[in-house]
Amino acid sequence: MPICQIKTNYKFDNDKKSEFLSHLNRELADILDKPLPAVMSMISEEYMYMNNSDDTVLFAEFRYLRDFSSAEEKRTFLKKFSDKALEIFQSFIEIDPHRIYMQFTEMTREGAWKYTEQEN
Repeated sequence: MPICQIKTNYKFDNDKKSEFLSHLNRELADILDKPLPAVMSMISEEYMYMNNSDDTVLFAEFRYLRDFSSAEEKRTFLKKFSDKALEIFQSFIEIDPHRIYMQFTEMTREGAWKYTEQEN
C-alpha cells in the first residue's frame, strides 16, 4: 500500500483539505500504478519552524513498492515523482519550493504488511 504522510503548518479548511488529499491520492495511484483504494494519505498540521521562520513549510514522506530494472530507471522515476508532487503541493498551497522537503522510501514486499482475505 503506498502511503503519503504530510506535515505542514499550512492551515487548510476542511473542504480544501479533503479536495487536496483526494487529488493527491488519484495522482499517487497513477504515478505508482496502483488501484486508488490501495493508496493512503494523511496530513497533520504542526507547528513548524525552518530557517528562523514559521512561514509555510511542508514535509512529505512517500512510502511505496516498486521494482526497477536499473539505477537510471529509479532516478528517472523519482525525478518525475518529485516533480509531480511539487506541482500538486504548489497548486493547493502558496509555498516557497525551498520550504518543501520530500522523502521517498522504497519498501520491500516482505517489509510491507498486506491484508488479504483467506478462503476457507
